[in-house]
Amino acid sequence: MPSQNDYDVIIVGAGWYGLIAAYTYLELAPGTRLLIVDDGESIGGVWNTERIYPNLFAQVGHGLFEYSFYPMKKEGLTKDRYISGKTIHDYLQSFAEDFDLVRRIKLRTTVTDARNVDGSWILTLNGDDKTRISSTKLIVASGVTSGPYVPDFPKDGFAKPIIHSGQIGTQIAHLTSPDVQRATVLGAAKSAYDTVFLLLKAGKSVDWIIREDGSGPLAIMPPKLAGLVNTVDIMGTRALASFSPAILNTSGVWYKFLQKSSIGNSLTKMFWRSVTWMAEWQAGYSKSANTEKLRPIPSGYGIFWANSGLGLASVPDFWKVVHAGDLTVHRTEISGFADHNKVILKNKDVLETDQVILCTGWTDNLGLFDESTRVQWGLPSSADVGNEWEKLDAKADKIVLEKLPFLRKNAPDTETPYSHTRPWRLYRRLVSPSMAAQGDRSAFFPGQIHSVYTPLVAEMQALWGVAYLLGRIDLPNQEEMEIEVATWCSWTKRRYLEQGRRHSYSIYDYLAYVDTLARDLGLNTSRKSNPFSEMFLPYRPQDWRGLIPEFLQAEKKKGITGNEFKTLSSNGNLGNGKLAPCIEVEDLLNYMGKSKVT
Repeated sequence: MPSQNDYDVIIVGAGWYGLIAAYTYLELAPGTRLLIVDDGESIGGVWNTERIYPNLFAQVGHGLFEYSFYPMKKEGLTKDRYISGKTIHDYLQSFAEDFDLVRRIKLRTTVTDARNVDGSWILTLNGDDKTRISSTKLIVASGVTSGPYVPDFPKDGFAKPIIHSGQIGTQIAHLTSPDVQRATVLGAAKSAYDTVFLLLKAGKSVDWIIREDGSGPLAIMPPKLAGLVNTVDIMGTRALASFSPAILNTSGVWYKFLQKSSIGNSLTKMFWRSVTWMAEWQAGYSKSANTEKLRPIPSGYGIFWANSGLGLASVPDFWKVVHAGDLTVHRTEISGFADHNKVILKNKDVLETDQVILCTGWTDNLGLFDESTRVQWGLPSSADVGNEWEKLDAKADKIVLEKLPFLRKNAPDTETPYSHTRPWRLYRRLVSPSMAAQGDRSAFFPGQIHSVYTPLVAEMQALWGVAYLLGRIDLPNQEEMEIEVATWCSWTKRRYLEQGRRHSYSIYDYLAYVDTLARDLGLNTSRKSNPFSEMFLPYRPQDWRGLIPEFLQAEKKKGITGNEFKTLSSNGNLGNGKLAPCIEVEDLLNYMGKSKVT
């Protein structure tokens, strides 16, 4: 470690995104003085040893949850290829060891303040002003599931333990012990489903509380559709992606037919209705009053909208255990806790409990930045959206609805297109337009996009982001970047409803996102051997093997005809900024005030 705590690069987070960012940086810039800091006790981020537990499985099959060049061992798998938490942790630990990252990682370390001072990043660690480190570059790879959100409830005389779902790994012995006979679970996210399954499997009685007026229960896909084909394999095909109205996929024959024609829109609706029916039939919601309360909304199309998120029953016998267990679902809220072991519900019911688990989600984990910095750089904040962004959002919303009429024709009645808080405002979901426009290439923020295929997205984000930090990728001007940002934000709100308002959600559309980053980098996006495979076989990380050598080769050819992209400079002429052609810049500029929208 450098003696004066000075580094070239500091990475916050030692999970999927932080580890591959470190590897990529060292590949492109050998000899870089690099440090990774993480507040966990072990390597792995979400998959560190403190947070994994038995019966915790990833929602992705083996072969799909790995970096392109580093295969995962075939161990700890279900019969449907879904991967245990321990296998994932061991994989990330081995990755860090094999690529000499362990000595560069500082665990049990929280960054409590980060400031950009005179071209250097000054980081305060663990709230101690005397413990500061500095670097030239900063990569914030802490993701969106590292800061637990714990609501505050009245606790008048309540004596039973209350934990967040992120603590289950360290509390597993107590949760499964005879001390806990009846447990209360709050929330409707995937962590709540995993927690309920764990408790029921251990023979506990469970009261599961889900708000009546929220976005509803999670939409759950089965491990295999119709019991025949691996669900996540299907989700990894371009064929399925074509049925999802995506703003990064607005060209080509499939788009024109499925998304721009009335017949195609009807087929798209029929497709999603059929998929939802299969998922709900396999879940068996109608088997009891309890499970009926778990049916996702909007009714009949919950799998398409993923209003409360999309999950997968990756644990063996998930629904069998849920149907057979001692489970009571309450569609209400918790008002508070009282009298040693009482849970007071908003509907006036009172429950007795031995344990409370709050599956209430996560914060943005950006407490290291002050509010003014968040507003300036396009990070989530509690500040008002602002007039300029409101104008851009409104115009971008018209773009989305014109390009993807399915979202207008089939929007649920519950939809509210705009939020009054600032969402993530990052170009390509990675960099601040205002920072980039000022020539400040000192930071990027991987990991805040929601996608099933985390490792591949992380790998592509790392290459794009490191190339950006090193000045080896061109960007458009600030106006064009902000147009791209507003269009994405408007699309994800329309496409994924509540999830899209809170996050950069891109579940069915990850291939279009990966393609976009690849085009920016000059990489080939058609990785299969023939058109049929390209469309109908699942894309796997191994299809993208050799990304860094391919990028280096593309750098040598920069400026030569072949793999150039249509871009616009500030004066409207062809320029050097590389905007992927998925969103036609000419159309966006027109909508932003040139001709079509006034």
